[in-house]
Amino acid sequence: MNKTLTAVEGLSVGHAEDKAGTGCTVILLEPMAEAAYEARGGYPTTFDTDGIDVGKRFLKRHAVFLAGGDVYGLDCPSGIRKYLLERGLVSMEAGGRMPLIVGATIYDMWRADIRNVSYPELAYRACQHASREPVAEGNVGGGTGGSAGGFAGHDRAGKGGTGSYSMSLFGGICVGALVITNCMGNVRDPDTGEILEGARDQSGKFLQFEDLVEEYVLSAPKRENTTIGIVATNTELSHEELIKVAQMAHDGLAMSIRPTHTTSDGDTIFAVSTGKIKKSSESQPRLLDAIGYLSARCVAISIARSVTVNRK
Repeated sequence: MNKTLTAVEGLSVGHAEDKAGTGCTVILLEPMAEAAYEARGGYPTTFDTDGIDVGKRFLKRHAVFLAGGDVYGLDCPSGIRKYLLERGLVSMEAGGRMPLIVGATIYDMWRADIRNVSYPELAYRACQHASREPVAEGNVGGGTGGSAGGFAGHDRAGKGGTGSYSMSLFGGICVGALVITNCMGNVRDPDTGEILEGARDQSGKFLQFEDLVEEYVLSAPKRENTTIGIVATNTELSHEELIKVAQMAHDGLAMSIRPTHTTSDGDTIFAVSTGKIKKSSESQPRLLDAIGYLSARCVAISIARSVTVNRK
């Protein structure tokens, strides 16, 4: 059984990596789906999120990308546009359908030498690889250069990655998440609190942020940590409701990363509704509460899986 993001009907996911140690993940929305987002880190790097903010009119998107390369990764939409044009999903003619894309990136440049990396090419290849099969996890796609436990410095940080998880509700409702982990804090099991990945000392023992607070406070500020992702449901939701889901989904970061949402993080989560299942007025707002909470759970489990599945 597919227990990843692609269990949500209408989504396909593709990864691409570069030998330099960076990558890109693209989520294609076929057909186009309404999207929202919430950024809670102190230093987010995003593409066209203003276009899906409160009060905006054209809210449906063709794709969401999650990539490395920081601001250089914001070139990914060029490759996605090329793919959409070749598929005939968008047009360059007057009055034609424009390619509508949103995304976010992580800073992985201390692990990856990106000087010869083409992010448009990575994004194009990710689109070519996109499928509705269970999402590949671990050291793939946008999480290729990710880390965990950056609070103790690069030399003591552990490896981040890509993770995905989904849950089925009653009545055919499905909720899923895909997360790229590149966090300042340590990654923990959301149920037991056990540290799964993060900063270590020379003996390999995990370091606790609480034990290094003075060192952290007195060290030079860094803006190199970001956990980004997407949550999706097949339930019809309004844009305002999607914003609420994105907000609640951020609770999943707090469940599995300690600390999170710091000034050194650029934490951003997108929320998408494919609208396959129509809602009834009687089911709101409690259905929204359930979708929001389970989105947070899927995010938390995805983060844990990003540092435990397919590890070498």
